[in-house]
Amino acid sequence: MKDLSERYDLHTHTTYSDGTFTVEELLKRAKYIGLKGIAITDHDTMEGISEGKAMAYELGLEFIPGIEFSCSYEGYEIHILGYFLNEKSPKLTSKLVELKQARKERNEKIVKKLNNLGLKITMEEIEKEATGAIVSRAHICNVMMNKGFVYSKGEAFKQYLGRNGVAYVEKGSSDPIEIIKLIKECEGVSALAHPSLVSNSREKTEKILDILIEAGLNGLEVEYSSYTSKEVKYYRKLATEKGLLKVGGSDFHGGNRVGVDIAHASISEEDIKKLLER
Repeated sequence: MKDLSERYDLHTHTTYSDGTFTVEELLKRAKYIGLKGIAITDHDTMEGISEGKAMAYELGLEFIPGIEFSCSYEGYEIHILGYFLNEKSPKLTSKLVELKQARKERNEKIVKKLNNLGLKITMEEIEKEATGAIVSRAHICNVMMNKGFVYSKGEAFKQYLGRNGVAYVEKGSSDPIEIIKLIKECEGVSALAHPSLVSNSREKTEKILDILIEAGLNGLEVEYSSYTSKEVKYYRKLATEKGLLKVGGSDFHGGNRVGVDIAHASISEEDIKKLLER
């Protein structure tokens, strides 16, 4: 087993959003494989953070409280990671309530489209599938599979739930500039997640990155589970050139992202020294 005793996975998801591992299962897995520290970065919620802090203390793991905000900018999907936010901030609380409502409205529209196509599922069935605060397309997909409407997650997203699917509904996403400023107001550290997924054009991605830096972005995800070694080298160099904090992680979702384990990508203590100083 690879020595991970000085490594951190700063990008993971639990059942509080669209992961299949509970907080306890996630942290025990991290401890088992030998990580020094881990962050929980559930989508648009921090409901698992208190539980994570307590469990990490019991296990002797360093814990980094986090969140992942889904955003869009000029038609590009952008995800912003936030670490060490003040969870008691009224502005943060208000934003998370707003995002939860937006997801609910989107899910209802997707269900209506599926019903019109003859795929009879209900919001009650989907909410039962989701054990946490966030109900996502992954949970809709699971219900579709359970009822035999599709045979795989790939089929569900390709035919129905993905951007080109017949039941797709555009998500009302946040403005990344607004989110970066919110994270700063909440005394947190912001980072652009998986920049390789922003655009096929590195030139366009760098232009967007510069706009985000101007808004106050602190870091860049330089280690990620789908990166090639060349991409890791490129993003590390880019972070250094832009004066950004280097973060990284697996984007672990358990059974909802097959083939990616905790620490599939991780970051060194030296890389995140400035983050840990907080």
